[in-house]
Amino acid sequence: MTVEVAAKHDYLLLTRINRGDELIHVGTFKAVNDDLAKIYAQHIYDEEDWVEMYVVKKENLVCVRSPEPLFAKE
Repeated sequence: MTVEVAAKHDYLLLTRINRGDELIHVGTFKAVNDDLAKIYAQHIYDEEDWVEMYVVKKENLVCVRSPEPLFAKE
């Protein structure tokens, strides 16, 4: 008997405490889907009374600029 394990995605959590505040990145975690990511975000990062919370799959970020690697690949 084999058990399939659902692939987990990396998610970023972006929040703001008060209206008008900057949206800030406060954490990263893994989840199998967007619905679970929302639940994890609410329960893991409940130390503040956030006015807004957003989760974004890391793979959906669009790179504009990236630093050069610190070490050359051989």
